[in-house]
Amino acid sequence: MALDATATIRLDLDSPATHSRIVNASPRGMLLVMPDARPVGTRIHVTVQLEHPTRQIKVDGIIVHCSVTENIDPRFTARAGILVTSSEPDWVELCRQLAVK
Repeated sequence: MALDATATIRLDLDSPATHSRIVNASPRGMLLVMPDARPVGTRIHVTVQLEHPTRQIKVDGIIVHCSVTENIDPRFTARAGILVTSSEPDWVELCRQLAVK
């Protein structure tokens, strides 16, 4: 389901946050645009930032595919498919709401 949301990503809990965008989402996965490509199998921690209503949802996952892409926005040069391995209940609810729109 289409979702245009801001996200911050961390490759481990001690690393600095990097800005990203979520392109689409489902209860079991998401597609991110990121500043650079990462290897398949990389664990990733995503904080989804929503505006209406303002809230954050934490999602953990594993990169299952990643490719470099030419993009209009030079901040995001890679697309990464994420398999969700754990999430807050709000993530599943958000995906449910997107499915009925």
